[in-house]
Amino acid sequence: MSTRALVPVEEYLRMSFDGPDPEYLDGELVERNLGDDSHSSTQARLAIIFGKRLERLKIRTELHLRLSPTHIRIADFAVFLEKPAERIPTSPPHIVVEIVSPGDRYTEIHDKLDEYRRWGIKHIWLVDPASQNFSVYDEAGLREVPALGLPEFELTIQKSDVFE
Repeated sequence: MSTRALVPVEEYLRMSFDGPDPEYLDGELVERNLGDDSHSSTQARLAIIFGKRLERLKIRTELHLRLSPTHIRIADFAVFLEKPAERIPTSPPHIVVEIVSPGDRYTEIHDKLDEYRRWGIKHIWLVDPASQNFSVYDEAGLREVPALGLPEFELTIQKSDVFE
């Protein structure tokens, strides 16, 4: 039986890492898969779409989010209505997008999306560059959709807008 050494959150916040920053869940460092070219391209295209069409919103990529004192997740893409007040936001963004990377496990993605929903994020999207699919996550669970929409901003994002 092995035991893992728990890391205090203050220490985690001071650490630097060679690869992608891990997430912090109840004292454990949870590795994330490194995004590839399609992940990066998807992230960039989303930033361009939001930057051109909704420039008043605050766009952040690879952002640490403090969902609770002992849970720090890293969002691939987050959109805030106003500039976050803290370096590591403790209030939910309006939109969060997770982009599937090679090696990601859907059970872990689902857990993360559920945490986002319970935290109060209004729009939770999952984008899969490999299958070129869009999904939304809400109280009904994860469901595939033909396009991503923000009716309050009269914005619809088509797959052709995101995937090369």
